[in-house]
Amino acid sequence: MKTANPHQKQQLKLFIKELIAFAIIFLSLGLIIYLFFSQSIYRNIDHSLQVQKEQMLKSPQPDPNWKKNPPIFKNGRDFSQAPSLNSPFRTNEIIFNNNGKIQNAAALGNRTYQLFSKVQLNPRTVNKIQDMTLTYNGIVSHFRSLLVKVPKSAPDERTAGKYVLILENVDSDLLAINSFKNALIITLFVFWLLAIAVAFLLSKSSMKPIIKSWERQREFSSNAAHELRTPLTVIQNQMEAMLTKPKATILSEIDAVSTTLNETRHLKILTDRLLTLARSDSDIIQIKKQSIDLKPWFQSIIKPYAEIAASQNKAFTSWIETDQQADIDPDLIRQLVTIIFDNAFKYTQPGDSVGITVLNDERNFTIRISNTGERIPDDDKQHIFERFYRTDTSRTPTTGGHGLGLAIAKWIVDEHHGKILVRDQQPKGTIFEIQIPLD
Repeated sequence: MKTANPHQKQQLKLFIKELIAFAIIFLSLGLIIYLFFSQSIYRNIDHSLQVQKEQMLKSPQPDPNWKKNPPIFKNGRDFSQAPSLNSPFRTNEIIFNNNGKIQNAAALGNRTYQLFSKVQLNPRTVNKIQDMTLTYNGIVSHFRSLLVKVPKSAPDERTAGKYVLILENVDSDLLAINSFKNALIITLFVFWLLAIAVAFLLSKSSMKPIIKSWERQREFSSNAAHELRTPLTVIQNQMEAMLTKPKATILSEIDAVSTTLNETRHLKILTDRLLTLARSDSDIIQIKKQSIDLKPWFQSIIKPYAEIAASQNKAFTSWIETDQQADIDPDLIRQLVTIIFDNAFKYTQPGDSVGITVLNDERNFTIRISNTGERIPDDDKQHIFERFYRTDTSRTPTTGGHGLGLAIAKWIVDEHHGKILVRDQQPKGTIFEIQIPLD
């Protein structure tokens, strides 16, 4: 049975989460816009009804000609009442007497009257804005209504002391709201399709550093296991060989003991460096900067290397030309210098030379550690600061390393916000140059 790729599972999870997030955002945005649009329309309608109410109560100018025309009564209803002159085009006013009968049927017109004839007066709804749906000949009309009780002292004799129902037709508004809703749904659907593509691209992009970190971790674990296994295997073989010689003396097995000690030393260095890198990846190591007087500090830490060079028949030169102080972590910078010197001595032969130069300018101090040994190939220069990378793949107890020292050196320089590079020395050899800010 084929196992699903963990990268694909994680990307699918990210894709679903991002898609859900986009869906929530789009739906929330659509709902807010829809509610704002519909509430804005209803707010305008309600404001219009309130304005008409105020005009009705304050209007001093009723229709000047309505008294000239004698009242026309039919079946007990007055058909001579005209609508208010201030009424909007879509607004109708129904005037009720105290018995609940419509008083302005003529002003409404026969068709409109037939539509409004079923409207019942309900005094309990005075000053309350309500929705109303009326049907005539199968046609449904929607209204927003406001019932007003006009006081007897009102200047308009037509409405004084009566109930007036103000109705504003909202069919076109409802149509606009419905059209807007449909357009919004289509827009959200289109954006939803775009969100699928964007979520896929974002999830894929988000997975790149995760995959890179995962592969780096897997490679790190694999290389670490390999590096640990090599000295452990050598130690085990030597110990098993010595067990087959119970009567042997230490002097007769001096080579095996020496090899075991060398591998133990390499194993200790390896585990220390693996621990340093693991702590650096976890941000456990905290940089403890101090103000250091550079010249006496460098003079003190390079003294042992002059003795090492003499013991290996190599020349050692130093030029500490700086009078500045710098804010550095002295333990880490000491480790940095040790790593670079270790490589410088490791890849030189008796008769070669190793040297260090320390200079400064206004912003940085520069450390140059050079040797006259073999040069590093140009292709390798781009990778020597990677973990477990070695220019010499044939590791031996004498010259072989673990490929971790320069990776730690690069990390130390980065933590001090500096730069490290490697270049050729003329006529032969290699120079490691490190620049670190003074503060």
